Formats: sequence, structure tokens, C-alpha cells
Amino acid sequence: MDPVTPHETPKEMSRTAVLAAMFAVPLCCPPMSLLACVTGGVALFQIGRNPNLRGGWLAWTAIAVGAICTIVMSVLLWTHGLSLLVRGATPPLRALMSAQPAAVQQDWSGPATSLNEEQLRTFVEPVRQRYGDLIAATPSTTRTAPLKPAASGSIATIPVTIQFERATVEADLGLELFDVRSGATVMKWRSLRIIDPAAGELTFPPGEPSPPPLEPAKPKPAPSAPAVPALR
Repeated sequence: MDPVTPHETPKEMSRTAVLAAMFAVPLCCPPMSLLACVTGGVALFQIGRNPNLRGGWLAWTAIAVGAICTIVMSVLLWTHGLSLLVRGATPPLRALMSAQPAAVQQDWSGPATSLNEEQLRTFVEPVRQRYGDLIAATPSTTRTAPLKPAASGSIATIPVTIQFERATVEADLGLELFDVRSGATVMKWRSLRIIDPAAGELTFPPGEPSPPPLEPAKPKPAPSAPAVPALR
């Protein structure tokens, strides 16, 4: 007689692996891609401990897709604006004050990228004569503006406070959000206006319109006085 083969219980698909695959489906959503990696790892752990579970290939696929999407989207976000927000205004202004065309081309767009060293110095030298060397640039605390372009434009005005050796001045940086012709995201600095009521404004680059002027802040309405009940 042939030996009796014990009945094998069919393996059940890991629900966590299925969930990981669902998280991996939205390819352009970094939070979902991260969740795909995490839940895929949890699914592999559960499958390794429970012989009645299957779906390891699904978990590995979710981890691979999630990791690739996370890396790609992180690089795109960094190159299309995140690095600009993290680094702030000091590095691009320091690149400009160095009067080195290669350094300017990394952070600036438009006509500024086509200027040679001599043309850059026509702006840098008057700035140094007035204020000395650049120390740092920080977001302005006295002037604020939303990060949006002016009407029918692609340039957003970012107010900053620039600290030099001999003075601290207010300035406006023009941030090019997108290319008007192609619609491609740019996220680079395009223009600069140093505000100096006493000595006069300095603008960069030559021939480029200054950053759009900031709209004055709307005054907040005065609180209305509470109504006094009439005496009877």
C-alpha cells in the first residue's frame, strides 16, 4: 500500500503584501511609495514567520517599485524647488557677488546666465563699494508676500533682508517659477532689486525687468464694538 499523503493546507495570500502592492500603484506620490516599502517589509517578516502565508514576490515587487519611485521623485523635487527652499537666498547671492559666470549659472536663469565676469562686476563692484562684502541673506521680517507670480506672469517676488559688512538693506528677489513658452518648471532666481531710498536702487541683471513690486498689505478691519442693549 502507498503511504497516505497528509493533506496540505493551501497557503493564504498575505493581506499586508496586497496592501503594499496597492500603496505602490500611485507612482508619483512619495508618501505612498514610502508606505509601499514599509508595508512590503512587514509583509516579508510576516511571511517568514508564518509558513501558511504566501505573497513574498508581491511584497518584493512593492518594495522595489516604492524605492525607485521615492528616489526619482525626491531627485525631481530637489532639483525643482526643494533645494532652493532649503538653501535659501544666501548661496545664489554669494554666487552673484563672486562674479563667476559658472557659479551664477547654477542658481540663476534668464539673461543673468549669459553675462561674463566683466559684465557681472559692473553690478558687483558698486554693491561692494556701498555696503562691503556679503554676509548673509534671510527672509524679510518687515515685508511679506505669498509665493505666487504676479497677475499673468511667471515671476514671484521674494522679499529678503541682506546683511553686508557695513549695512543691512532690504531687497526683492525675482523667482522664476516656470517657463512661459514651454510651461516647464524653472524655480531659479531671475532678478534682484536692492532697495536703498538714500543712495538709490540697484537692479540686476541689466536689461531685465525688476521683480514685480509687492502689493501693500491690506489693513485689517477694526473690530466692531459690541452692541449695547437698550435700557427699558
